[in-house]
Amino acid sequence: MSKRLSSLVLMGSLLCAANLNSSAALAQGSLKGQLAGKAEAAAGATVQEDEKLARILGKLQARLDEARLSSKLPGATVGFVLPDGRFGSVSTGVSDLGTGRPLKPSDRLLAGSIGKTFVAAVALLLVEEGKLNLDEKIERLLGNEKWFHHLPNAKEITLRMLLNHSSGIQNHVDSSGFINSMFKSPGRDIRYEELVAYVLNKKPLFAPGKGHHYSDTNYILAGLLVEKATGKTLYDEITERILKPLKLERTIPANSRTLPEVATGYFQNRPMIVGGKFIVNPQWEWAGGGFASTAEDLARWARALYAGDLLQKKSLDEMLNSTTIGEGEGYGLGVEIVRSRWGKSYGHDGEFPGYLSDMRYYTTHNLVVAVQVNADEEPGVNRFMAGAVDDFAGVIIREISGRALGEADQSSLRKLTESWLQLIDAGRFTESWEELSDKLRAKFARDKWQSALQPFIGKVGKIKTRRFKSADYSDPETETVTVEFESSFTKFPAASEVVTLERGKDGRWRVAGYSIH
Repeated sequence: MSKRLSSLVLMGSLLCAANLNSSAALAQGSLKGQLAGKAEAAAGATVQEDEKLARILGKLQARLDEARLSSKLPGATVGFVLPDGRFGSVSTGVSDLGTGRPLKPSDRLLAGSIGKTFVAAVALLLVEEGKLNLDEKIERLLGNEKWFHHLPNAKEITLRMLLNHSSGIQNHVDSSGFINSMFKSPGRDIRYEELVAYVLNKKPLFAPGKGHHYSDTNYILAGLLVEKATGKTLYDEITERILKPLKLERTIPANSRTLPEVATGYFQNRPMIVGGKFIVNPQWEWAGGGFASTAEDLARWARALYAGDLLQKKSLDEMLNSTTIGEGEGYGLGVEIVRSRWGKSYGHDGEFPGYLSDMRYYTTHNLVVAVQVNADEEPGVNRFMAGAVDDFAGVIIREISGRALGEADQSSLRKLTESWLQLIDAGRFTESWEELSDKLRAKFARDKWQSALQPFIGKVGKIKTRRFKSADYSDPETETVTVEFESSFTKFPAASEVVTLERGKDGRWRVAGYSIH
């Protein structure tokens, strides 16, 4: 009990002993005054939050406009959901280079593989109802299909293996036959079973559950399982169970060559919509992606999914913890688990010819950011998308936390980080190990540090250029900073290089993480 509340209670007791009627009138007046005071305080807080939201929108808009010019994007949108649940979006550029029509935040773009998050979520909802089982063999529902016994690893595959890409099945999208058919027959309606045909009778990549290989075919099979278990179409199930209840009104199935209010996408500078129709039929993607949406809707969807508003806790735990080995360590059930500049994040990215999308839920900050562009396969676009979600999240996090590094601190941390990276560049691994945090040194012994880094460095090659981009608090409460560079390597010409620093008990900054993406 506060001192202010105690004094009010004591004063009321004394007045009550003197005059009951007067005390009643005073009590009523005090209540009105308290309520008015609370209303004023609430109104003031609302104004402050509105002003903060306006500042966030303004800064996102300025950053997005700048990125469009520097990266030569036709158009882009950014959507977000703040920790308090409020959401918004901004856009830049045009939805059609031919007409010059401005791209609006409400314009739809194809979301690519982000659609897998809807498929995984609806499958888990069916698991909750007992209509599907994560660890039951898919043979029970699909075994009578004529093609089933020609499917690699057919008899041992489970729904879990499909959702976390550990089935050992190749990806039909990589088949030259699929690519040729998709481009040559854009007007033909596809039977989804036909997509599976591209991998039949092919040798499995590994034993079921013993590896990881990202494959759209896994999700085609998962979509067929959903339809077998419910007797309804996959799109109907997702619409009724997810889109309608969550009021994701700008998200629609991409099941036709003509989709309403979808901006034109550009693949290698070629328009993907000509005469109002897609030249590549989105219908052929189906459960591998299969939706058009907005950045704002995607952000709201990620918040509902990963914050636990849709699935039971047990189901969400399965989604976020069901990872496989090797490269699959960062993939759950239809979710990419990323250690980002701002801590652990859950989400997914997506690509369809002419469109790129990415969405992430930042667990430390209870923040969601989604980015979409109507362009694909261009160096500037790829460079922009490599760090876009983290960049825009940073704009919001700095505004929310009210804490930012000063120029002197940024300069100091930049020099410290560059010195450490130069040790890595020069192969002076023992010296670089000395600058690691206690956690990293406990994880990687001095004599193991070089061997741990070599495969990572081998994939990107030697450093060519490195340009400082930013230094920011990623978690102010724990004194964690991320320093980012725009870098170029011999095998990875456009990269985002990020070093995470933590301040130790002795006040020194040490390296707590290193990533290139």
